[in-house]
Amino acid sequence: MTPLDIEHATIRTWPARVTEERDGWFYLADGGVTGRVNAVFPLDWRGASLHAAIDDVEAWYAAHHLPPRFKMTDGAIAPDNLREALLERGYTEAYPTLVMTMPACAAETRADVDLSDAMPPAFDAALQAMSRDAAEYDERVIIARRAPQPRCFAIARRDNEVASIGMTVVSEALAGIFLMRTMPHARRQGLARLVLDALANRAKALGARTLFLQVDADNAPAIALYESAGFATLTRYYFLKKAA
Repeated sequence: MTPLDIEHATIRTWPARVTEERDGWFYLADGGVTGRVNAVFPLDWRGASLHAAIDDVEAWYAAHHLPPRFKMTDGAIAPDNLREALLERGYTEAYPTLVMTMPACAAETRADVDLSDAMPPAFDAALQAMSRDAAEYDERVIIARRAPQPRCFAIARRDNEVASIGMTVVSEALAGIFLMRTMPHARRQGLARLVLDALANRAKALGARTLFLQVDADNAPAIALYESAGFATLTRYYFLKKAA
């Protein structure tokens, strides 16, 4: 499984409100809050002029009332001189992120983890409670509801209250893991691992052969959790955004 495979699967499993392909680049736009759905994925290059293509990106995002941003994933950037061209135009690097993968394998599913192919109200409420603000919640919850089938929402409870959540979306042989969240009072109790194992088990049952996820490069506790479950870093990405 290559970084390019993961990029295409990310576009399919975590779908933006608008997705348009132009000369091998994918332009994504949504509410302007989170990174992946509000950036260009420069996955292939079939254009004639690189600077004209960047001009086109900037005009397209201006028309969608968003700042231009490129998602730069090691092993999935085309053309090779794109980074240099963007830096010359004043773009700056932000939000380094790891892309981690693991083979899909059967894991124990505990009875206290609820699974559903539709978003339960309790999942919605937990996501809202753990979002940074209303704008972040609105963008993420709409994308999650837009995600194609097959998919699965997982909830782990503690003392009959929602403590940890997560979801997976399967596309062909790949399954993305998204929205892993644990209530502050329930952290370091193994509940996120229960959710992750349940999602891995369901993804395998739905035909996935590889699981993937993205995690902030400085989020050491989450990285440790994913490594303990069998995930390893495949590649990394960052965004190049236009300096203000």
